[in-house]
Amino acid sequence: MKTTAQTWQLTRDNIAAIDDQIDADGIYAKGYWQEVDGKLTVVGLRIGTGESRQVAYWGDTITRHRRGRWTVTKAQQEANA
Repeated sequence: MKTTAQTWQLTRDNIAAIDDQIDADGIYAKGYWQEVDGKLTVVGLRIGTGESRQVAYWGDTITRHRRGRWTVTKAQQEANA
């Protein structure tokens, strides 16, 4: 078992690798879809199930803590957003 935390900033390029890491811990993960400009589009990654599930959007930081716990830290929003 890994003993140190690992972090990733979620991107379209690394979503599959992060999904694989989460699955290896026995936690359900899959792409998170929303309607964008009238089309269903993957906008991030859903981690876990039920009320405890978390959603990481592009740019959010995903952290794997010791003992297989995962958390999402939202990306900083631009001042004018």
